[in-house]
Amino acid sequence: MKINLIYFLKFLLFISFKSFAQDADTFTTNNVMSLVAPKNHQETEYHLQQFLRTTKSLVIPIAFTTYGFMAIENHPLRQINSEFREEILEHHPQFGTKIDNYLQFSPSLLAFSMKLAGNKGKHDMLQTFKLHAASTILMAGTVYLLKTNTHLLRPDASARNSFPSGHTATAFVGAEILHQEFKHTAPILSYSGYLAAGATGALRMYNNRHYFSDVITGAGIGILTTKATYWLDKKLHAKHH
Repeated sequence: MKINLIYFLKFLLFISFKSFAQDADTFTTNNVMSLVAPKNHQETEYHLQQFLRTTKSLVIPIAFTTYGFMAIENHPLRQINSEFREEILEHHPQFGTKIDNYLQFSPSLLAFSMKLAGNKGKHDMLQTFKLHAASTILMAGTVYLLKTNTHLLRPDASARNSFPSGHTATAFVGAEILHQEFKHTAPILSYSGYLAAGATGALRMYNNRHYFSDVITGAGIGILTTKATYWLDKKLHAKHH
């Protein structure tokens, strides 16, 4: 299992770095050459800014995912999981809600609602639906693979499929799509999905269904798989033009 997880982590990091092209031109040989032998100073500055921007956008989700994998067997990180759980149970021992079962879909619902209201965003409705479906399939497959290979016990001891949080991953897929579609036409609103997704993850912990590392990893996976889908879509469209 350890070997499988190591190879899987390498694969996940590979596709996440490929998603650099999501917000900028792919850093291909041609782009590298434009930096080595630029046509002008503005072109060099443009490529450098795009590269730095896309690199920065991946730091957090990669860090989240890496943290989760490390927490599987790292004692100090597992201790952090226990401390979070103990703190929640101490102050909210009777807490219980099913809101997280619905809140996980709210970022996606907002994205499609905005399109129905007339704000097209980056893609039309059909293309956004395809991107959402592909991102969800990739995310769900990733989550299932990890759950069935790690067999980590949930905090409430109800099942051995704690890692990672599927609810959180689902919420962050929607949040990332909302941001990618509307970051230029409704920039402030495009970030609201992350708040709902973060709340979903927090509620999973308060409901004693997941540990902190489960939620953090779910967030990272949701973002990375969506970025990978947008990258692949851009590559496919580039080949047809």
